[in-house]
Amino acid sequence: MKTSHSKLLILSLFFAITILLTSCQINFITDIKSDGSGMYSQEIGFQGDEASMAGLSAGDEGFCADQNQTTPPGTTIRQETRNENETWCIYETQFKSLDDLKSIYDATETGINDISLTDGKITYDITLDLSGDNQPPMGADIYWIVTLPGKIIENNAAEQNGNTLKWKLLIGQANNIRVVSEVKNNLLMYILGGGAFLCLCCFVPLVVAGAVFFLIRRKKNTQATAQ
Repeated sequence: MKTSHSKLLILSLFFAITILLTSCQINFITDIKSDGSGMYSQEIGFQGDEASMAGLSAGDEGFCADQNQTTPPGTTIRQETRNENETWCIYETQFKSLDDLKSIYDATETGINDISLTDGKITYDITLDLSGDNQPPMGADIYWIVTLPGKIIENNAAEQNGNTLKWKLLIGQANNIRVVSEVKNNLLMYILGGGAFLCLCCFVPLVVAGAVFFLIRRKKNTQATAQ
């Protein structure tokens, strides 16, 4: 089990923009698939005229790239409008395994307690230390969002919508984020399902054909005996 402190967790990602703006929302989103692959996203949203008030233009080319220059390798950057008047910068990084995800977290000094897939269960347990000198500028609502496959059997999230869990990070303290899901072996299910399908397609017609053949033969034998 690896444990570390997230010394510059939020500051290193959106330091420049949160200094300029007095109000914004930041989302850190991790979407994990059943095989351990998935997507890690960072989102920063400007409501109304926040960007223009700070002397920035959301329509400028490269606007979002200028706001976050600490993205992991392979990150794609895009901009979108939400709720008509909100400008969002979105940074998406794909990972192929849980080890890749841990490498991404290591780059942002996120405290990893346990991220593993063992015995059909995904355990996701991290600590985000926003105490002491690690506090981000005031005025930003910061959310940590995790989506896991399978059945959620344990979590300490403030909100849950299906398999998506959401925490609002609290400034001035260490935030523990923990969720455990039970993941079924999809490959095994497919094999079993395919076997059942083949059984229905092949075995049942053979049984019906055998029954028909037996009835016809019995009828012929009956007619021959009568003659």
